[in-house]
Amino acid sequence: MNLNVDVVNSAPTNSAALKNASAAGEYLTFLLGSEEYGLEILKVQEIRGYDAVTQIANTPSFIKGVVNLRGKIVPIVDMRIKFKFRI
Repeated sequence: MNLNVDVVNSAPTNSAALKNASAAGEYLTFLLGSEEYGLEILKVQEIRGYDAVTQIANTPSFIKGVVNLRGKIVPIVDMRIKFKFRI
């Protein structure tokens, strides 16, 4: 699975954007299907590569399994399946 991410520096370009200062800043953007999403860069803790996933029996199809992240068990969720995007 490939995940392409970009960091975008957004600066207000018109008077409406200048009034909404929270719209300015840096964002981590990614594609999910044909839709583009973004997160404020300060909300992103880290970007990691894809590790080996331990599968768990009797879980929904969108739960791919879990990984051990610095001693914590973290679920891996396939958002395309969860939100019913076509692959």
